[in-house]
Amino acid sequence: MSVSSLYEKCNDDAVMIIDVSMDKVIGKEPIIYDVLVTIPNSHFLDINVDLVDTDSAGVHSFPSQSQVNKVINKLGISDHSTLVLYDNQGIYSSPRAWWIFHTFGLSNVFILDGGLPEWIKQGYPTSSEYLTIDTKNVESLVNVGSDVISFMDSCFDARQLVSKQEVLINLTDKKFSVIDVRATARFNGLVDEPRQGVRSGHIPDSINLPFANVLNGNTYKRPAELRHLFSSILPEDSKRVVFSCGSGITACIGLVALISSGTDTRLYDAALYDGSWSEWGSDASLPIAKSKI
Repeated sequence: MSVSSLYEKCNDDAVMIIDVSMDKVIGKEPIIYDVLVTIPNSHFLDINVDLVDTDSAGVHSFPSQSQVNKVINKLGISDHSTLVLYDNQGIYSSPRAWWIFHTFGLSNVFILDGGLPEWIKQGYPTSSEYLTIDTKNVESLVNVGSDVISFMDSCFDARQLVSKQEVLINLTDKKFSVIDVRATARFNGLVDEPRQGVRSGHIPDSINLPFANVLNGNTYKRPAELRHLFSSILPEDSKRVVFSCGSGITACIGLVALISSGTDTRLYDAALYDGSWSEWGSDASLPIAKSKI
């Protein structure tokens, strides 16, 4: 969704604007804000807390269904809600939140293209606070039932994620292509990984596409540009594409780019390797590849 489209919908009660920014930014020069700046009438959702499986040892592990249901109830998301997700880096963590919601069956969810930086650039008003949630009111609405508001129950689609074991088997079976969106120097193993204990390099036979390559500044490139980009790097017989990065966050930037490109790849043909390099590179039993430079 463009910032102009969101501005036109700001007074629509069905539109829920959610800031999903992350404090730690890896893989790009972060945009620093001296004070809190938000889009007016925004909620804040801490995806590092509310949308991470705290029972998993992995980095930024996908949340459980019960966690997502708690978020839905906490924010008061209904069948009639339109969610607009944004972050303060332009396009960074919002695709991750979008993919989580879609994986759990929420379809009326949009990413604000360009996020807060584009909103500010276009001269739209800003705020210095978030909306507060009346948890007592939310609980009372849930208890009343669907006559007042129909709260959604999420439905997990396992096909939108792949595991380490599936990626390992794919080295032989070749049933999908793997795109790694980390910077080229990291992909080629020419620099140390930012996380301690993680080897340098990449998954054998994976394709490098730094996530910055699908962006035009703070916004996504146009669909025609993205179609050309993906067709230039993917084998002609690719029917399924799995995205990886450092810990499953920026992989979603590339994943959303593929979907929004209009490429002949349906939503269920694109998937996320959630463990990404932080998992693969930490397991000494798994093969790695490096640049021969």
